[in-house]
Amino acid sequence: MIRHRTASRRARRWIVALVSILGLSLASGALTSCEAADPERAQVRDLINQSRAQAGLSQLAPNAILDLKADLWAQNLRSICALKHSRLADGAPPNWYKLGENVGKGGSIPQIHTAYLNSPSHRANIMDPVFTQVGTAAVWGNCNGYRTVFTVQEFMK
Repeated sequence: MIRHRTASRRARRWIVALVSILGLSLASGALTSCEAADPERAQVRDLINQSRAQAGLSQLAPNAILDLKADLWAQNLRSICALKHSRLADGAPPNWYKLGENVGKGGSIPQIHTAYLNSPSHRANIMDPVFTQVGTAAVWGNCNGYRTVFTVQEFMK
């Protein structure tokens, strides 16, 4: 199951929590080692960039703030065992021009990526030439007795 979004909405307390966690992460240097500690985050981003390259589009640069937003949202989705969208502006860097979001769940990261590409609205976010940066997350959990991965893709210009 997958969902996409290109508008913004969500609770104010979520942004406060996100900003607090971001501050702690920056203070501890955690964002500088995200990639080494989370190869699945990189896999989500690499699949996006491979699909863009096949379509002749430029790669999206990783954005640590968007990675954190995506990770926190994926953890939230895992905790409720459901898909819904974040408020796009909450937790996004202040200099954004356009935002987009894909959320999905399934049995593997490649399976979810294929589902994104087979959905016109999700594919539109992945292939939007306006976007220049991306934040990604992949969080595993147990949903209704099945091992499930939740992926979140946060796009920004």
